[in-house]
Amino acid sequence: MKRNTMTALVCAISIFATGSAWAASSKQSRQLTICQNTEFALCAASTCVATGGFVKNNQGKKYSAASCECPIIVGDNVADLNGGNMKGSCTSSNPNLVYSTFEFADSFPQLIAGTWQDAPSVMQVCPSQDSFSQCWNWACTRDGTQNGIALAACTCPIEQTSDAFVTQAGQGDSSACAELPVGGPLFFNPSSTHTDGGH
Repeated sequence: MKRNTMTALVCAISIFATGSAWAASSKQSRQLTICQNTEFALCAASTCVATGGFVKNNQGKKYSAASCECPIIVGDNVADLNGGNMKGSCTSSNPNLVYSTFEFADSFPQLIAGTWQDAPSVMQVCPSQDSFSQCWNWACTRDGTQNGIALAACTCPIEQTSDAFVTQAGQGDSSACAELPVGGPLFFNPSSTHTDGGH
């Protein structure tokens, strides 16, 4: 299995699996949607900082919150319109607000060595003792531009898992695992998977 295919597969499993902050309530089912050619925050490679406060989902459940700086891009993206604190639409009526959703991309803007720049997507697996931020379907506020890249300040739940989790933060540097990276839980042992290195 080629690296990009494996990355996409693992990310898909992690994002669309049921996690505590993502799960739809029994009264409201998921509404998975492809939002076509819309602005969205792509937080996949962001690290975050705990706010000490909380964020509520659509059902009023509270989660410990993290603040994450994410690039705003335009394109097709995957959302659960009933998830997080989305309001049933890909876009908000508030022009200062965008939603953090997801797309598979070989490269996208990331903060590297203090500079926002376009960089390849690099996946890594982090140990279960670290916590991660889960930004899929959560609201963000526009936060200016840096180096020509539009940014959003996103408030996201902090998650923990008994398994490892996957993130695209850190460009493969494992120190990012301790910085509340945006990610998703793995429900299998990654060492048990087989890849052929593209051969």
